[in-house]
Amino acid sequence: MQTIVLSWPAKARHKKIVPVFLPFAGCPARCLYCAQNLQTAEGGRPLQALLQEARTMLETRRLRGLEPAEVAFYGGTFTAQREEALTACLEAVHVWRREGLVQSFRCSTRPDALKDSVLARMKEAGCTCVELGIQSFDSSVLRASLRGYDGSVAREGIARVQASGFVLGVQLLPGLPGSTIQGFLQDVDCALDLGASFLRYYPCLVVRSTGLARLYEEGRYTPWSTEETLEALALGLMKAHARNVPVIRIGVAHEESFEQHVLAGPRDPDLGTRALARALLRTLQRHIPAPECLAGIHMPRSCQGYYLGHRKENRDALVRLGVHSGTICWTQDEEIRILVRSDM
Repeated sequence: MQTIVLSWPAKARHKKIVPVFLPFAGCPARCLYCAQNLQTAEGGRPLQALLQEARTMLETRRLRGLEPAEVAFYGGTFTAQREEALTACLEAVHVWRREGLVQSFRCSTRPDALKDSVLARMKEAGCTCVELGIQSFDSSVLRASLRGYDGSVAREGIARVQASGFVLGVQLLPGLPGSTIQGFLQDVDCALDLGASFLRYYPCLVVRSTGLARLYEEGRYTPWSTEETLEALALGLMKAHARNVPVIRIGVAHEESFEQHVLAGPRDPDLGTRALARALLRTLQRHIPAPECLAGIHMPRSCQGYYLGHRKENRDALVRLGVHSGTICWTQDEEIRILVRSDM
């Protein structure tokens, strides 16, 4: 009997997050695809109001007897905000840490906005994790998306975050103008090779009032189909899982207020679940030589809710592999163990 052991990491474990959304804050320009104000519904709100709202949430958690949360500054370019805005955020976190409301914070930013002095101030204020909106390492894709930097700058930004001692998260955006599935998979390999601790995949959508919407309406951009996206995401998940790196988010959260602005693209409220199910199916197909060779599978319970796929779309393919309730043993592990008969 041969046992094939495959990593299948759960989502990264971290403290409860209290988010503070700062759409467009510090951004040097508006990227071709960006619609942060529509995604977060926070556009135009004063920073002090956002910080006070976060404080209220933190105080409510303490009144309920919950452990301190982690504050996350998302949207915009946190490290390139105006000096007074950056100082206000760092001072707020400093006070919250002193009062025991938080233990740390994280932020998302761009790889070309990482001054050593700002990183040092963040470290002192309690930042432990920096997520970089890399989007792609392909310079031609970055140029077409008006990101304002190239692949070498993306790599340098990662090195700078790591040199400062932060946990590194990398956000990728498959489906940008000029991108291909193979190019996305190369981006995943690059992020993993450079030491990302976790990944996020945000498939590109065409959203009203963006530059990408104009290209789409003029027939100069064709978004990826849902099928193309699912296959790309599945293969990208497999690459990350093979390195025991979690993908903690697939696609932007489904919000009705945002959906009305999406003109095209792989928008499916079940996209993340379907991608995980597809990745699991592809993994089993890759490692089960024939149904008669399969003696059993030990599978993480974290897979239980989606291995059959959305509306059981994986079921027929699983049956052809010999995978069914009689061959699966559900475990608490983060590994898949495929038992294969060696005498077949």
